[in-house]
Amino acid sequence: MQFETARLIIRPLQYDDLNDVYESRKNPETSKYIGPPASRKEAEKRIEEALLPWRETDHHRLMLAIICKTTRQFIGELVFKYVHKNCNIGEIGYRLSSQHIGKGYAFEATHEFIRCLFDRFSLNKINAICATDNQASWQLMEKLGMKKEGLLRENMYLHGQYQDSFIYSILKREMQ
Repeated sequence: MQFETARLIIRPLQYDDLNDVYESRKNPETSKYIGPPASRKEAEKRIEEALLPWRETDHHRLMLAIICKTTRQFIGELVFKYVHKNCNIGEIGYRLSSQHIGKGYAFEATHEFIRCLFDRFSLNKINAICATDNQASWQLMEKLGMKKEGLLRENMYLHGQYQDSFIYSILKREMQ
């Protein structure tokens, strides 16, 4: 999958993205609501997984890079997986490099990503999950038109303890 927005190019992760992925994923600030900062080996493993053909099966991830059109700089990542393909339900995730947070890139990339997923696949519903303390993430989900479905108690294990998370979703008929 590849698409563009006014300021961004969204394309499959490539081996050349390794240093950028590592720099983004090793940052404790951008990792604090996702898991421990990544090692270089973990970043390499992510790239290797991204280079495999996407199988379009439950829980197999489609991993994309967010690139700035004008500078060709790596901005972050998008991910999609089916959580229940037979029921046409998928899940998205996103991560921006720290220097690109607060510039509207997450909304721009994710909004178009959701639209493309609904257009290209037989999806009825797209979910997203975030730690309850991750205010920036759940505010983005709300800005995208996603609805909070509920609280998942002790659903994430972060920093040596279980954390609650919110689950949001958007239905195809709700996409504008």
